[in-house]
Amino acid sequence: MTEWYYACGGQQSGPVSFEQLQVIARSGTLHETKDLVWTSTMKDWIPAGQVPELFAAAVNPGVPAADPANPYAAPQSAWTEAVPAAGTELMEITPGSEPIDVVVCVKRGFEITKRQFGTILLVGVVYFAVFMGLSMVLAMLQGIFAAGRSYGMESTSGGIEIVLMIVSQVISQVLSIFLGLGLTRIGLNLVSGKAVSVGMLFGEGGKLLRAIGATFLFGAMMIVGFLLLIVPGVYIALRYGQYMVAIVDRDLGVMDALSYSSSLTTNNRWNMLVLALLAMVIVFAGMLACFIGLIFAAPVAWLSYIVAYRWMQYGSRATMDHPGTTTPLLSGMPQGGNSGRFTVM
Repeated sequence: MTEWYYACGGQQSGPVSFEQLQVIARSGTLHETKDLVWTSTMKDWIPAGQVPELFAAAVNPGVPAADPANPYAAPQSAWTEAVPAAGTELMEITPGSEPIDVVVCVKRGFEITKRQFGTILLVGVVYFAVFMGLSMVLAMLQGIFAAGRSYGMESTSGGIEIVLMIVSQVISQVLSIFLGLGLTRIGLNLVSGKAVSVGMLFGEGGKLLRAIGATFLFGAMMIVGFLLLIVPGVYIALRYGQYMVAIVDRDLGVMDALSYSSSLTTNNRWNMLVLALLAMVIVFAGMLACFIGLIFAAPVAWLSYIVAYRWMQYGSRATMDHPGTTTPLLSGMPQGGNSGRFTVM
């Protein structure tokens, strides 16, 4: 049986049989020109109206055709059994009602890394290339001022060099947050089975100021917590540590992101600590493999963290493969999260 996929209003669903797709089309769910369909024999998505017989008049095989010569024949019924849409829409669970399984999160992170390793590697190369480029520029500037000291400019170049060092640190931190936002969007899309591109690494700039504010506030809370004999700092990290993902996923403000993380991690903070420790073990194991293993181990640890975030939102079903995740995604389909719902392809 040929499997078909369809997209209504930018939302992809399927697979369904052609007969089911006909029922969906005749019910008015599909628009002939605005909505698209795809099957494995097609190179790309096409408007639903271009598929022959998709919108043809319905014939109910369960009802015999009316005989016009028989005045006592039952009238022809146009009723057909409703076919539910194949897309599965997950609703948010009550925070803490379904504790995460750390091992399952890591396994899921491993599966996604293995499946999307080429894309993840390319994103990683670009990420480090940007940092290397900035480091080279800053090093050149520091070298220029260092050379000035050798020509008797100690009275001015020393102070300028200190300022330059401070500015360099600020620029590096801002760039780290900026690229961290893009990495988070890529991670969320990978976990959700959505399309990913390297350009997404630079696509979350509109959230930069909020992310800087939240990072500064979170860092201050952490410092105070660690000054209070470390344990409070660990608790703060576990309770509010999802703020960056929340900003990207939900487009939240500073305080809303911290509040959302606090609610989301209810009854899961101990599990998140175990996940963090396990992630450290995975990264350390990658380092032992002559650092080459880090190329694979680091993405596994990173994606396990994103998987745990989705689990805390929507439960364990958000960590499973569903039909349609390996089909080509529509270009231009929304990539951001939406409040309260997560559609699994």
